[in-house]
Amino acid sequence: MQGDDGRIALDLMDETAFARLSGDGKTLVLRMAGTDGGEGQWLDQLVLPASSPFAHGGGCVCCTPDGAIAAMLADLFRARVTGQRPWFARVIVVVPAALREGTRQALEANRVVAARYRPVWLSMTNTPAH
Repeated sequence: MQGDDGRIALDLMDETAFARLSGDGKTLVLRMAGTDGGEGQWLDQLVLPASSPFAHGGGCVCCTPDGAIAAMLADLFRARVTGQRPWFARVIVVVPAALREGTRQALEANRVVAARYRPVWLSMTNTPAH
């Protein structure tokens, strides 16, 4: 599911929207801690680390959920390129509905994420945003 620009498709959805999907064997799924596992043929489902109020004074970009997501996306890209992870064409980030908009804005503003991932936000608009 790569676009013409070569970046990896990135979608963001809540548990309800994710539950309606079936796996395609090429999509990596990142989930917030505490969300259900979900069925299907997903390439892998990884749990995002919980944010910590103690690291770096709490509330910094590194410690907020969107910061953890950006860091994990960077690690996943590096592992994909070096062959430490199977090749994936799409990443779905499953977050609670209340955090979705803020997470979307943070990911769109992150230059490292933007360089490697192409936001499609299908579950938010029903049509690709970019």
